[in-house]
Amino acid sequence: MSKEFRMRRSFAVTVALVAALAMMASALWLLAAPIASHADGPDRADIVVQFDDTHAIVRGAQFTAPVSGLQALYLTGLDVITKDMGWGIAVCSIEGVGCPASDCFCNSTKYWGYNYWDGSAWQGYSVGAADSVLNDGAIDGWRWGEWGDTMVPAPQMTATARALEWLHAQQQADGGYGSVGATVEAMLAIGANGYTAAEWRSPDSGVSLNSYILANGASFVTSPASAGKLAVAVAATDVQYPVGATRPISFYNPISGTFSTNSGDVAWAILGLRAMNLTVPAPAVSALKAAQQADGGWEWSPGWGTDTNTSSLALEALVSAGEPLTSTTIISGFEFLKTAQNTDGGFTYSPTSPWGTDSDTNSTAYVVQALKAIHQPVPLGGSAI
Repeated sequence: MSKEFRMRRSFAVTVALVAALAMMASALWLLAAPIASHADGPDRADIVVQFDDTHAIVRGAQFTAPVSGLQALYLTGLDVITKDMGWGIAVCSIEGVGCPASDCFCNSTKYWGYNYWDGSAWQGYSVGAADSVLNDGAIDGWRWGEWGDTMVPAPQMTATARALEWLHAQQQADGGYGSVGATVEAMLAIGANGYTAAEWRSPDSGVSLNSYILANGASFVTSPASAGKLAVAVAATDVQYPVGATRPISFYNPISGTFSTNSGDVAWAILGLRAMNLTVPAPAVSALKAAQQADGGWEWSPGWGTDTNTSSLALEALVSAGEPLTSTTIISGFEFLKTAQNTDGGFTYSPTSPWGTDSDTNSTAYVVQALKAIHQPVPLGGSAI
């Protein structure tokens, strides 16, 4: 899979990187092995691979300790290209990002840095990956970038690994997750971490997620939102759009210049078109911008009141369609999200809800993805945005 496709896919599923895991509440590379783990053995290491400032994945490696960091990287099953430089083995590229073996250091400023997590921070190794020693519980990190580029904290990546393992354990024998809707939600999280639907298989039957969605995906589409969400999910997991499923563009009305009177429908439809690498009709973008409320947020349907989930989707959709990050629309949307943050660091569904304004995981996840889309720092440790 090309670097360009992976990066485009990663942006398309920005809404779902955390949100899908939170909403599921309900990868297998080698059948019957724990997801994201390869080979056999009682010991395990987590391998974090960061491609740039916004895109990182985590994989596991199972082995009988000790092994070298290079061996552990190979055990993840990722596409790794190395070269013996005489003075040691250099990692040239991972998953197509980097340089070819024929010119392992083709980039004058970027290279694959190699680190380990010491329990509180990333530290650089004093030896190469072929000479490092990993035991059970180790956490290694690989970062494509320049000297001094930081890595995402390991705890959130290892939490992602555990969540994906849990998610895989819920996969049913037919390859799905009990319903097409729940399966599409799962696909968003699975694809966001670089897995394809073809390789994500039921631990009980071996039936793939790919087989399930191709057979059942068409029944999911009943609205612009569901069509858009399905498009994002299949792009995220490298699946063709199911035969017979209505495509997002089919819901577009050239007379009204939009997909729906509901902002949530319009946002998902736009995200779906971008996931399919299609041009978004300009009137639809204008309609979504015009639906922004006085407080800076969006409401799913007229009269429902603004909420963080719809507002986050709208911001992501607009950015994906080319809205400048410096536009008044984006800035006002960001200001609305600020009003929804609680002192615990999380976000509520609606800061004016009569049913309570406690933080919830789902809303917080949506906001996190919106912050990433509009290039705002994601708060850590309960800090404010």
